[in-house]
Parts: sequence; structure tokens; C-alpha cells
Amino acid sequence: MADQAGKFKNPFRPGAGHIPPHLAGREDEIKEFVDLLDQDVILKNVILTGLRGVGKTVLLERFKPMAIEAGWLWTGTDLSESTSITEDHMTTRLVTDISVLTSAMVVKQRSEIGFSVAPERVSETLNFQALKNLYDSSPGLAADKLKGVLETIWPYVQAEGRRGIIFAYDEAQNLADHAAKDQFPLSLLLDVFQSLQRKGIRFMLVLTGLPTLFPKLVEARTYTERMFHTIFLNPLNENQTKEAILKPIQKEVCPVSFTPATEKVVSMM
Repeated sequence: MADQAGKFKNPFRPGAGHIPPHLAGREDEIKEFVDLLDQDVILKNVILTGLRGVGKTVLLERFKPMAIEAGWLWTGTDLSESTSITEDHMTTRLVTDISVLTSAMVVKQRSEIGFSVAPERVSETLNFQALKNLYDSSPGLAADKLKGVLETIWPYVQAEGRRGIIFAYDEAQNLADHAAKDQFPLSLLLDVFQSLQRKGIRFMLVLTGLPTLFPKLVEARTYTERMFHTIFLNPLNENQTKEAILKPIQKEVCPVSFTPATEKVVSMM
């Protein structure tokens, strides 16, 4: 059995999407994102792209607390292929995600008569069922209904003193239209957000995915080229790689260290 005194914790967090103990070499990308948070009118949404394993999911998670600190609400998830099978699936995804933020927002209070001396005050909120009922009762096509829901929410977001809402979706390369089935969920997503942003509603898309993502967006709607700012993640350079590996070791005062020769190997990883 190993000596307990000789044990030490692994300073790293190996695994897909786990936040590393030290995020090295992404200062320029972070600055690009922070600058976009200052938009009074959303002219540019965000595409965060790069090859697998370069840290897109990690950087997306790093963006989240920065956006919240700047006054934004944040919602989103990983996008599976099933999300974009139909327009109904897409609208359900968006309504579900925004209801997580709005379920505590009170739209009105009503009195409920009971056996108590004073009638009980019951709060009605923008929970999922309320948003779904609003969607179902709105006229028009799926895009019209979704716009109606999101436009209804906007004044309540402003009343809470929030700058806007960021809809952040990872694995967005899974989005697609299906012309053969007369289903256009990707086009619906782009149309709805462009329409809202033209009205001054600060709902921003942040889409993360493989390099196939941007061509798919442009194919769905040509105006996408003007609608998004693309942040392309390259692999870390030699110095950044060394920093990402050596800093956690130094911070945790690990008994393991690297000689100058092994540092050269580390920087080539």
C-alpha cells in the first residue's frame, strides 16, 4: 500500500470539456468576446469554432461568468441532432431554455378565495407552462409564435435590470434544415434572432462548433456572414502549452517537476 504522506492530488482535470486549473493563451479571444458584450444593439452574434480538442467548450464556460458579471442572463445547452429534426423541436428547446431564467419573474398576482380571513395572494410567473401556453395561443407560423414569446419576455428582462440574454449552444454543427421534409429549424433560429435584434431586443446567440458550422449557417441564410463574429481557436503555441502544464504544478506545489529537457517535451505536446 502506498504511503499516505506520499500521495498528492492530480493538479489537472483530464476529460472532455472540464475546466482546466489554468486557462492559458486565450486572452485575445476573451477580449473579443468582452467587447461584444458592450453592444447596445446586437449587430454581431458569436461563433466559437475550431477543431476538436482545442478547448471550445472550456472557453465557452469561461465566457459565462464574464457575461453574467457584465449584466447578462445566460442560458443554453449542448445541441443534439434531435433538436433540429423539426421546427417544433427547435422552438421547444428555446422555450425550455429561457423558462429556466424567467420562471421566477412575476407577471401578475391574483387573489385566491379560501377559508382564511384574508384571500391568499397567488403569483403567476413566466414558467415553462406559461410560455408554452403563450406560444400555442399566438397566431402565425412557428417563427411568428416564437418571436411573440421572446418579445413578451423582453420587458421583464429589462425590468430586472439585465442587459439582455445570451443563448449559448455547444455542438451547434448539429443544426440543419431538412428541405425534403419541409422543416427548416436552423433557418427559423436565424430568422427569429435577426428579427428581434433589429427591434433592439438584446438577445444574443453564441454558437460553438466544428469548422463545418459557419458554412452551414451561410447556406441556410446568406445574411449570416454579417450576423456573426467568428472566433477561431487555434492550438496553443509552445509557450502557452508549457504554461498550461507547468502553472497547475507550481500552484499545487506538486512533488513532481520537470527538468529543462522534459520541459521541451512538454511544450511539444
